Amino acid sequence: MFNGRVLKELRLLNGLSRAELAQRINLTEQAIWQFESNETKPKLSTKMHLANQFHVDLTYFEQEEESIRFDSSVIAFRNADLATRKTIDIQTMYLHKVDSLIDYFESFVIIPNITIHDLSNVVSESYHKEESIEELALYAREKLGISKDNHDLLYKLERSGIYIVERLINGQADAYSAWSKLGRPYIVLGTNKSSVRRNFDLAHELGHILLHKCKDMNEDGDRLEQEANYFASCFLLPKEEFLVKFEERVGKRVSNPDSYILLKSDLNVSIQALEYRAFKLGLLTPKQHSYFYRQIAQKGYKMIEPLDDQIFVKKPSKVKSILDVVLSNHLVSLATIMSKQSIRLQFISEIFSVEMKFFDQYQEDKRTDRFDNIIPLYKRNNL
Repeated sequence: MFNGRVLKELRLLNGLSRAELAQRINLTEQAIWQFESNETKPKLSTKMHLANQFHVDLTYFEQEEESIRFDSSVIAFRNADLATRKTIDIQTMYLHKVDSLIDYFESFVIIPNITIHDLSNVVSESYHKEESIEELALYAREKLGISKDNHDLLYKLERSGIYIVERLINGQADAYSAWSKLGRPYIVLGTNKSSVRRNFDLAHELGHILLHKCKDMNEDGDRLEQEANYFASCFLLPKEEFLVKFEERVGKRVSNPDSYILLKSDLNVSIQALEYRAFKLGLLTPKQHSYFYRQIAQKGYKMIEPLDDQIFVKKPSKVKSILDVVLSNHLVSLATIMSKQSIRLQFISEIFSVEMKFFDQYQEDKRTDRFDNIIPLYKRNNL
């Protein structure tokens, strides 16, 4: 038995075109199309090549495909990414498989203190009553308990109930976010951003999650992107505190990017995002704003700013926390996970960007790190 539609899902999950997959296993693009269309069945040797390529067992290809867990029209891609159907299909499939595995892992544990749903309901209702985005951003920041310097942003978002994952994203794709059809929020981060740019991505995607739940991102996408950008700016840099800090750290040297370095260190926000917030608050004239960006270009700060190589880039830890509780308490073994899902360990490692060595302690029944103090989790059979 061979289900060609499952092969298509795997191909998309790995970001490959039919031609790219065909080249990797030394077949024709037409042959891949025939397999995916169930027009022909691959030989056993070909199935083994495919299984090795995608880090799955042969039985994976015998599964029935699931209904897709996300509506691609409500995934908040950046505008540049909407130009390609391929990008949308690939990232939709990635979210689908991540959510499927999270469902399986969560069947062994209870996740405590999920607050994102209540927060989403309040913000969404206020948004539709046309309350200001600045007020909604401040409300969300207070409810999530974000520190003044934003250093704990990623952790607090994970703790609230958002799943944050990272992967090497193909093409022009930037960070993106979505709610699953069953109501689980996700943020997907790229792997090539500095810590401060990652913070802005997180705040931007939180804006989409709270303001634009179930909105068709194909309709009025530019406005929704602008709203998410403004939400992020207000969320990371609350007006009253920012005005005081700006006066202390930048003062009158508002057009010089180097004047913002100390403020960047204080708030963990990029120099360019700091200046833009200041400009929107009327602290720079349009002429000063233009001169600032000319200086950014001249100093080579557009992509890499001062301190970018000194501020540690935090990584998502919630999936690791869940896996640690499940595996260290022997609720299920790695071997059982792989058998039940018909996947290999590298499949889990790659889809969640978890290094392979993380799993060594569970395979050898020894532990060197603890993750259960990051997000408190409880075994289901303890409740």
